[in-house]
Amino acid sequence: MKFNTFSLSLVLLPLTVFANPAQAEPDTAKKGYNIAVALDTRDAGFQDSSAKLSMILKNGQGAETVRELDIKVLENTDDGDKSLIKFDFPADIKGTSLLTHPLRTKTDDQWLFLPAVNRTKRISSRNKSGAFMGSEFSFEDMTNKNVEDYTYNYITTEACSDTTNSTIASQCDVIERFPVDKHSGYSKQKMWIEQADKKIYKIEYYDRKSTLLKVFTATDFKLYDNKYWRANKVEMHNVQTNNATALEYSSIQFALGLTDREFHRSSLGE
Repeated sequence: MKFNTFSLSLVLLPLTVFANPAQAEPDTAKKGYNIAVALDTRDAGFQDSSAKLSMILKNGQGAETVRELDIKVLENTDDGDKSLIKFDFPADIKGTSLLTHPLRTKTDDQWLFLPAVNRTKRISSRNKSGAFMGSEFSFEDMTNKNVEDYTYNYITTEACSDTTNSTIASQCDVIERFPVDKHSGYSKQKMWIEQADKKIYKIEYYDRKSTLLKVFTATDFKLYDNKYWRANKVEMHNVQTNNATALEYSSIQFALGLTDREFHRSSLGE
C-alpha cells in the first residue's frame, strides 16, 4: 500500500481482542486486502508531487520545536513511490536529506545524508524502527508501503472521526494490517479509511509487544487537481511518552516533471 508518506499521512485494546492474521477468517482477510488495494490505487496517475512542510516537535510538557522541510515524491508503479525529504531549517540540520526507494520483494532502501559530516548513511533494515530526526515518525513510517508489505483483516465499518467538521458523517472501513517484514517495529496497525474517497483518518500503531504505541491522525483534507485528496495537517502522538510530532503542509503541487535523476543517491548532497 502506498501510504503516502505523511498522508501519510491515526487507540488501546488488549491483544486478545484482535484477530491473529493466521486465524483471520478468509472472508475478512480478503475484504481487508481488497480495501487496501482500493487505497493503493486511489492516487494512480499523479506522476509526481512536491510540498513544503512545517514539522512541530512537541514534548509531554508542552514545549515545541519547529523545523521546515521539503518533500518530493515520484510515482513508481513497479516498486513503490520514491520520496526525497530535505530539511531547510534550522541551520544546524539544513541540508539533511532522506531518500527512500520502496521495493516489493526486498527490504526498502533508505539513505540519510548528513551535511555536517558530508556523509551518506544507509539505514539498515534493523534500524528502520528508529526515530526519524528526533520526531515521533520512524524511518519505517517514512516509506510509501506496498500492498504486499502486509497481510490484512477487515474489522468493521463505522462513522469516521472527522474532528474538523462535525457535520460530516462519512463511513470508514476499519482494517488491521500486519507487517510481513520481521524487522518491523510494529506488530500491527489499525486503520480508519473513508469509504468514498479512501482518505486515511487514523492509524493506530502497536509495538512488538502488541501494546498501543502511537496514534496518527489526519485533518484538514483538501482536493487537489480535482482528483487527489491530501491531509494538510497530520500528527503522530506517542501514547507511551506523550510526545507528538505535527506536520503542516503548504504549496502542494503535482506533475512537475520530476525524474529518477532527482531521486538518485548521488543527488542527496546537491
